Amino acid sequence: MMKNKYIKNIICIVVLLTMTLSIFSCVKSKKDAMYETETLYIPEPANKYAMDKETEVETIEPTEAHRPYPEDYYIKPANEISIGEKEFLTRINYIYKNIELFKESDIIIEGMYGMYTSWDGTFSSPMVYRNGPGEYGDDQYSGFYLDNVDGYNLQIDDWLKIKGKPYMYEHTDSEGEVQKFLFLKVETCEVLTTKERKAEMVNN
Repeated sequence: MMKNKYIKNIICIVVLLTMTLSIFSCVKSKKDAMYETETLYIPEPANKYAMDKETEVETIEPTEAHRPYPEDYYIKPANEISIGEKEFLTRINYIYKNIELFKESDIIIEGMYGMYTSWDGTFSSPMVYRNGPGEYGDDQYSGFYLDNVDGYNLQIDDWLKIKGKPYMYEHTDSEGEVQKFLFLKVETCEVLTTKERKAEMVNN
């Protein structure tokens, strides 16, 4: 009788140890699986931009907005270049950065007439411009400063069609900083009618 009871106790202990090891093994496997899933999980982005952003980790690689445009996007030097509403900001910015390529080109542009004065009051100039979508710098407005328009009797907010050759003017402000201003040496200037006025705000 005692022997049978002893055997039963041994069997119970073995069963309990087996169950405990089995439970521990399951928990460990589940934990390992969760760890592997979290470690190896890579989101499935909807587009290439999202993919770049999801996989970006403290890098100095350029973002989507700063990647080079295709070669055929750039303006080719020509005798005459017309800047319309499409890519207004970008085309002027491209000429600004590559002024040496366009010194002999006639630029044709439409926009509002205004007067610009620098923050310190040391520089002022008439300009033709359109508003941009942002609040600062090139995003706030873009255009050309105007040279040779004194005889046209222009009024602020007139809608102008200008033709002229571009050049860069450098001005040193009151803090000794050199500022670069993109000018047009005006060849022709036409004040258009209200019906001929186009979009005053551009977004590219």
